[in-house]
Amino acid sequence: MKNWKSFLLLALVFFAGLAVGVVGTRLVVRRAVQMAVGHPERAQFFLERSLTRRLRLDNEQQVKMHAILTETHQQMADLRKEVQPQAAQVLRETDQKIVTMLTPDQQERYEKFKERNWPVLRKLRDQP
Repeated sequence: MKNWKSFLLLALVFFAGLAVGVVGTRLVVRRAVQMAVGHPERAQFFLERSLTRRLRLDNEQQVKMHAILTETHQQMADLRKEVQPQAAQVLRETDQKIVTMLTPDQQERYEKFKERNWPVLRKLRDQP
């Protein structure tokens, strides 16, 4: 009987740790993605720092890496400016199609869902 309780306690601790790990990882990844999307300039800093440590870059390589990532950042910003209006329109249309197929109760829950999980649509809703 004593061994059974010990095994049960060990299993409980294991599964509790597993659950905390899964939830914690999900929260950290969500936060990282939101930060990268909302503040791409910070993403470059964190990427440079991470690559410098993991790849053990020397000073010359760090300077080259910075130049490469800065150029890429500018190219991506230019591309976003070009494509963003079209993407925003597609997302607005998709949102509207979803809203029209839902019941009023579902629409209310959908709005709450978007507020928590889909910040892009919150921003698009306020744009012309």
